[in-house]
Amino acid sequence: MKENYIKSILIFLLILIVVSLFIVNVTTVRAEDNKTIVDPTRTSGGFPKILDEGKWSSQLLYDTIGACYQGTIRWVLLSQPSLLGQLPGPMVQRQMVEHCFCVMDKIRKEIKLEDYRKMVFDQEWTGNIFMVKAMECVGEWQTLPSFFMKIPDNETKKENKIIIKPEESQDSPEESPDQPKEESEGSPQTIFQG
Repeated sequence: MKENYIKSILIFLLILIVVSLFIVNVTTVRAEDNKTIVDPTRTSGGFPKILDEGKWSSQLLYDTIGACYQGTIRWVLLSQPSLLGQLPGPMVQRQMVEHCFCVMDKIRKEIKLEDYRKMVFDQEWTGNIFMVKAMECVGEWQTLPSFFMKIPDNETKKENKIIIKPEESQDSPEESPDQPKEESEGSPQTIFQG
């Protein structure tokens, strides 16, 4: 009788272990690689996919305009190194963003989205296309008027040359820091200011 009692306890424990392992196996949380999960409502970067394929998403536009903005700052600093270390004022920031809108619109008009996505990681191609479109925007649409101006070529009347606006010295001996600066009657000039 004692043997039957021990056998029944062992069988009961064995059944209890098997059932508990089954329950643990069913309720266990498993880690899965996100790349193996295909979610057609999101991009590969995890952003919501709202537009149809072949459309310029806001994320792509934002990233590209941000890259253009950074490149525009470097371009302005290369042409006017004395501005290094100065924060651009709000009007200048707006001019640079509007300039990048022009560059982006020119790129979108001339380059298909699929081609742009393939080529954008080629730094040489990207630098060249942005520089060409930036020069076109400055020449055709007079973007960045605080830094560049268009001079008509009197000989041909066809080509326009873009030159860097000369900087005015901020420490000019004729002006006292207490007196306000007088603006010329031409176009008002915006400077980098914090």
